[in-house]
Formats: sequence, structure tokens, C-alpha cells
Amino acid sequence: MKKMNNFVIVDDDSTSVLICKFIIQKFNPQAKVSTFTEPEIALDKIGKGFGDFTEDIQAILFLDINMPSMTGWEFLEVFNNFNHKIKEKFIIYVLSSSVEDFEKKAKKYPFVSGFLSKPLRLNYLEEINILKP
Repeated sequence: MKKMNNFVIVDDDSTSVLICKFIIQKFNPQAKVSTFTEPEIALDKIGKGFGDFTEDIQAILFLDINMPSMTGWEFLEVFNNFNHKIKEKFIIYVLSSSVEDFEKKAKKYPFVSGFLSKPLRLNYLEEINILKP
């Protein structure tokens, strides 16, 4: 089974980002990992054509909910307004230590694939790789 190669981490906590990168590299040493500690910059890059949208490449995006400048929910609200060609390139998982009404809020964003509790674990990546569309 082919492993996912492209990952995006949006999290203001540098320790969490470091753990994510370590686990992703353990899962797939050839993985390309882009990290953003400021969600606004991530949205700007995604909106301007993050990667080559002419290729059939998808990325798994891990999104933290509790960030100081913009919450994960606010991030998803902006992401929701992107062109469908951009949105279909990302498989989004909320990766957070805060469960805060996830089920109820996530229904508003059908493009969110699920919730994962921090820290990122190798078995999460193995399950995602099996479930990816």
C-alpha cells in the first residue's frame, strides 16, 4: 500500500509541531512536511496555490483548534470559501487536546475527516493511510 507523502501541520505549539514531524518521518521517511505556526500564513499559502494543483496530489492537513491569533474553527471557515479544486487537495484532521463540542461543530465542515487527540501517534497515520479516499 502506498503511503501518503504530503503533510501540512497548522499548530502554534512548536513542541507539538516537532512531535508531528518526528512521527510523520517515522511513518514515511520520504514524506514532505510543511509546517505553519501561524494559521493565517497557512491559509495564504493554500489560497495562492499551495503545491501544484494540476497534479493529482493530496496532502493530509493536521489542524490545531486552540491557537491565539485564529482558532481552528476560524481557519476552517476561511478554508471553506476556497475553490473546490483547492479544497479537494487536502484531507483535514483536527489534531487537538481540546474536544470542545467537536462533533457538533465539525458537522458544519463536511471536508473535515475526523478528530485526533494530541499527540500525533503512529497508529493514527497507519489508520488514515488505510481510510484515505
